[in-house]
This record gives sequence, C-alpha cells and structure tokens, in this order.
Amino acid sequence: MVSKLSSHVDVSAHTAEITYNGESADLGEARQRKFLEHYEIEVRESYDWWDFNIMLEEARLADVELVMQNEETDGEAALTFEKIGNRLCLRLEGCHLDYDACYSEFGEDLMRTLAEFAKDIRDELYVGKTDVLKVMATYCRENEILNSRGLSPAAQTLSTILEPI
Repeated sequence: MVSKLSSHVDVSAHTAEITYNGESADLGEARQRKFLEHYEIEVRESYDWWDFNIMLEEARLADVELVMQNEETDGEAALTFEKIGNRLCLRLEGCHLDYDACYSEFGEDLMRTLAEFAKDIRDELYVGKTDVLKVMATYCRENEILNSRGLSPAAQTLSTILEPI
C-alpha cells in the first residue's frame, strides 16, 4: 500500500524512509498506527512543519502520569500522548526547526539524525529525566524556547533546534 502512495521507499532492518508523491499522499491515521506497531520512532516533515512520534514502553517509564501531565494542545504545535496497546505514543506535532542549528548539531542527513535524537529523548524519559517534556510543553503552550541552562542533554539540544512559530 505504501508504494502506491510514494515515489520512493527505503526499508532496512531498523528504518523505513518514505518519500511521498504529493500532498494528498499520506500515511493517514490508521496506516500510521500500523506503521508505529513495527517502528518506534517516526519523524515527518511537510513544508517545514515537523512531527515526531516516539513509542514508549509504559513499563519502562518511572511515572506514566508524570509524563502525560505535560500534554499541551492549545498552541500552533501540540504535545499529546496516546496509549496504543501496552505502549504510549508521545506526539510532538506542528513544530518548526531552526535549520542552521539542526545542521550544526546533526549534519546533512537530517531525517536520520533527528530519528536518532528522538531515541535520545526516549532514553532520557526511561531513566526518569523529563526536562525534554518541559521544553516541548513550553514550546507548544507559549511558543517560546525554554532556557536550556541546567537541563538534560536532550532538552538542551531540543531548546537549540526548535524555532518559535
């Protein structure tokens, strides 16, 4: 099905990179959920709007309720959480990135390195560090970037690459 929607699909043991034919070709919510059953990280870009979906194993989170209390849906960007089976999907949708900061931080292969960075976010959440959620929530709620001084490494990086809308 994906091949009908896309002009190019690169699949490896751990990744699937999909290039769509046009605006009307998208995974859609049902297909996206199926995709996330098999992959842990999804990074999407459409006309400079970025979405990150990170699948979290609830059993590995120290406090699921603490994680979920950071939900923000009132701004241009949104941070939401959805339970899918025994996992929790963290969705950061509708954000803009500072491309100069991204290329400086991650290099040329931005999609791949942002997916690697999303794993860093997940790993921090698994050890109980929630600073990155505060950065996301502040960005979504206030369209501002939280001062990165004293924050965890992933939160500092996110503060550097997010760009107010």
